[in-house]
Amino acid sequence: MTLLLMCLHVILMNIDEHYFNKGRAHSVKEIWSIIIDAALFFVVILFATFVPFSQEMIVVYKALAALSMISIIKNEFFYQGLKKEERLVHASLYVLHPIILFNFYESWQNNYFHTNTNFWMFQVLYVGLGFKTLCYQIIYWNYINENIRES
Repeated sequence: MTLLLMCLHVILMNIDEHYFNKGRAHSVKEIWSIIIDAALFFVVILFATFVPFSQEMIVVYKALAALSMISIIKNEFFYQGLKKEERLVHASLYVLHPIILFNFYESWQNNYFHTNTNFWMFQVLYVGLGFKTLCYQIIYWNYINENIRES
């Protein structure tokens, strides 16, 4: 089920990024919001994939995950006048976000690196896709995109 949710997340992110986001103008604040959200999410999944589990690190993981979830919630202050299809994609992404973070936490806590290498390798692939997405967003929204609106 986790793999299916991760695939759904990747699909919805691509629909949002390449269909909806490119189809409308963004403010500079909204562009930075997109990049910050991606960076925070990436840091959390990177942490769970490569940092050895310990009781002390649980607090760090939970703080990073909470920060990531708060970051995506703030987006509702930026988005105005979206089509209902885009709102549906965003709502789905908002639901998937904590589920995926929890699944990464579970795999981290249960040391999937040693106990379930196949799933861990899928997580590494997911982390790679997250890195690609973050790089794309930094480059596209800062250097290629010309559709910027005021405020």
